[in-house]
Amino acid sequence: MEIIVTNEQDERFINLCKSFGCTIEEPQVVLLLNNYKKTVGCASFKVYDSQYAEITTLFLNSYENREKIAYKLIRQLEKIAIDYEFLGFIVSFDSREDILIEFFEKLDYSFCDDLLMKKEFNIII
Repeated sequence: MEIIVTNEQDERFINLCKSFGCTIEEPQVVLLLNNYKKTVGCASFKVYDSQYAEITTLFLNSYENREKIAYKLIRQLEKIAIDYEFLGFIVSFDSREDILIEFFEKLDYSFCDDLLMKKEFNIII
């Protein structure tokens, strides 16, 4: 599998978002995960404020190894956000029943508000 770093203008990202009924127009850092030249997943983030970035998409086209693929994408997004000197990530949800909440809890995200999860990066200087 190959991870491609791109942005919100990448046609592969646009098409994947459209297949999930979503359009993204704000500036984003985008990761595409390709397996034999087929995009099997993507994740992206945007600037939330001066210290945090917000994960805005996590789409998976593969029914196999979904958690492993999601984990790989989010961990890589975290590394990129650290390189951009963000202190952590924010993830917002529409409801407390969202199926991704348990996944993010496994990655050490915790609720800081009713529908907002946060993770502080452990950065060693």
